Amino acid sequence: MCEDLLRLLENGETSRITIQITGEELMSLIRETAKELSELSRTKSKGDEDYLPKKEVMAILGVCDTTLWLWAKNNYLKPAKAGRKVMYRKSDVLRLLETKEDRV
Repeated sequence: MCEDLLRLLENGETSRITIQITGEELMSLIRETAKELSELSRTKSKGDEDYLPKKEVMAILGVCDTTLWLWAKNNYLKPAKAGRKVMYRKSDVLRLLETKEDRV
């Protein structure tokens, strides 16, 4: 259910949305959101490093999702996960960008 709602919101759905959920589902959603925020703030506070979301990294480096997955698998660019969010250290992305520009 959360994924469907997120998909609507991320696609810029501007129509009025009515949601019917039980109290238990609402509590679960609140707990999950609080957990993700907590993990994201912990990730952010580690050395006050800036993190970039996956879509932004894909655009900056000009690569697709599969390439990022392969790079993570080969320890070339490791993601930091905060809940379901996949983030990358800005310093690592800039390092790769500089390396990429040096090869061109």
